[in-house]
Amino acid sequence: MDQHSKILSFLELGYFMDYSKQTVQLPDKIYEVNQEDLTQEDLFITVRQKLIKSFQTGYSPGKLNVVPLSGGLDSRAVLGGLLQFTEAVNLVTYTFGVPGSWDFEIASKVARSVGVNNIRIPLENYDYSLDELIEVSRCMDHQTLLFFHAPYRIIKREFSDHLHWSGFLGEAITGDHIRGTLANSMEEAKQKFLGSNRFIKGAESEILSGGMDYAKEQLHVPSADQGFLTYEEGLDLLNRQNKYIAPHVMLQGFEHRAPFNDPQVIAFFLGLTEAQKRDQVFFKEFLQWWKPSLFELPVKNNMGLPLGVRPWRPKLRKLMLKVKKKVGKWNNPNINYFNFSNRILYDDKFRALAWAQINDLKNRKVLPDSINPESLWSTHQKKIRDHGPIIQGLVSLEIHLKAGKKL
Repeated sequence: MDQHSKILSFLELGYFMDYSKQTVQLPDKIYEVNQEDLTQEDLFITVRQKLIKSFQTGYSPGKLNVVPLSGGLDSRAVLGGLLQFTEAVNLVTYTFGVPGSWDFEIASKVARSVGVNNIRIPLENYDYSLDELIEVSRCMDHQTLLFFHAPYRIIKREFSDHLHWSGFLGEAITGDHIRGTLANSMEEAKQKFLGSNRFIKGAESEILSGGMDYAKEQLHVPSADQGFLTYEEGLDLLNRQNKYIAPHVMLQGFEHRAPFNDPQVIAFFLGLTEAQKRDQVFFKEFLQWWKPSLFELPVKNNMGLPLGVRPWRPKLRKLMLKVKKKVGKWNNPNINYFNFSNRILYDDKFRALAWAQINDLKNRKVLPDSINPESLWSTHQKKIRDHGPIIQGLVSLEIHLKAGKKL
């Protein structure tokens, strides 16, 4: 194995491709859902039954329950499902990110609407420590980029004895990745997958030349007899969901529940037609039928507007945001975490933490010659070019190595 190629692949994708742990609970085989003589409501009832059964399997009376709540669909669906088993007073939610963003503000609105407490954790000034980041690295198997995860110190202090209910896999199995023209072969799907899942994009990816060949070799590919109806879904579940999303959202050391990660639920959604999955049409209509009051509220996935509004409205909002960005009146409402690029410029303590990792990584002499971390840092600090994403990858890599990662 080429160590340099492995590092390049990690930096470009944001996770290590040779990870073998299987978190996704795939069914033995996926069959096309038989919809003959069934109405849409019949299908809604069927998937509701499967989801409720999944909640029943995971729910433990008397246990404390916490839901990490975003502005999207999946965590809200999980919250709605839990409220069929217990009262709002027995639940708590938390939201982390940037005040003013859709994730941060919509999540609070959703929690208030059902009377559930929502703990808001802003990340722009969150005091990351090296010890905490090393612990996070261990909890995620040294597997992915850091700084996109929940604020570990607070979560461990407040919710170590809770069941953590996650919307993991919701968007992946309901069609969020069914976009554009679908691949006609596995080879084409591999190229598309690697092209669309890059963390480092544009000209900066030239620095990482060679990593994608290694990544392609490490792709886990579904077998033909598993029955995936599209190449895209199989590659996404076996790679991005298992290797990137799961380690992030289901940190080890906590007890997790993920109702969408149930073989029968997965099989149903993946067995729907392409038209039903594209743009999550069926899923969105199901949510409005199942939990209408919850999904009358805004959602991040629809440009901060509720589901079911006329299509021109999110298009207009998107256009307005582009105009604001162009004229400089721009606070990105779709940011999920915090601006790493800016923080290593203006936050002295955070900059010192990051620079120490860059310097330590340079001294390890494990990087390929194409990557000069000191030059990247200097160019960024002088504001000549934004190297924030690749610096975030390098900092994450060094912390993983400190935590015991073997290359």
